[in-house]
Amino acid sequence: MKQDKKTAKQTKQKKNKTLSFIKKNKLNWDIFNRLENLLIFCTVPSRRAPQESGVSFYITNPQDDAICLLFQIDRDDKRDPLIRGENIKRPDYLSLFIQDNLLLFTIIEMKGTNKNSTERGIEQIITFRDILKEEVIKHCIKPLKIKFQGILLTPYNADIPLLEIQKQASNNFIVLPIQYHHSAELYYYISKLNTKADLQSKYIHEKLDESVSFLIEELLAKCALNKREQDRYYSENFVPSKHRRGIYIDYLLPNNEDRITLLSNPNQKKIQLALSEKEYQETIQKELETLKLTEIINIVLRSA
Repeated sequence: MKQDKKTAKQTKQKKNKTLSFIKKNKLNWDIFNRLENLLIFCTVPSRRAPQESGVSFYITNPQDDAICLLFQIDRDDKRDPLIRGENIKRPDYLSLFIQDNLLLFTIIEMKGTNKNSTERGIEQIITFRDILKEEVIKHCIKPLKIKFQGILLTPYNADIPLLEIQKQASNNFIVLPIQYHHSAELYYYISKLNTKADLQSKYIHEKLDESVSFLIEELLAKCALNKREQDRYYSENFVPSKHRRGIYIDYLLPNNEDRITLLSNPNQKKIQLALSEKEYQETIQKELETLKLTEIINIVLRSA
């Protein structure tokens, strides 16, 4: 399903407005849970990962009916980790592909040619999968269709732990080994649920044309605020608690004045997007219809 020309033009105009705030990249454990810290502070808006261990990658968005986000898990500031604990293995990146009520999480680990490093890479992916799965179950609505998979990205001459990959595949968890000598294009591999048959296929490098991103994607990737506006909607829907379950994140809209709140918890039937003004309601509603997400996401106007 494609966006009509009017909607696409409106989206592009809104997207091109410059945001006037600069968000600090330091995690805030006092007011946000781990999943909120991930969504707010760990996004990589460019969807490009710099070279590490001799490999790098990027993710384009060539379709007009999906959302793709990239998060850095192994953060540059080692003193401010998303996954805390000295002995916990952390992967490099996480991609989130959203389409037709499916949330597809792909955990990406980049390894070089050091002996045994690729086996540790599988361990890092599996460890984070278990942590992420627990967080999603704890904080998201139940009807979501959620899948997890992994990618082990290495140079051509790296050793691939085939036995461990096959072991995980027998448990219905696919870690796809991809080998390439330059910056790999990963859209094809993170936008579908990989299977055991894909483990036998070699990486094919194909450059894709970038499409115009949805306004919703721009908000999620670039516009999360590091504080919550404590208005009437906040008081009616948010209860601060050490063991709080759910997500409550404010995003700044492109007019640099109004905001939209993402609200989700296991007790809801739908995720709520609460707008402070009607200005962007039609655009976002049409995007949700294009993305086929209206069954799980509902737009509401927040109380004055």
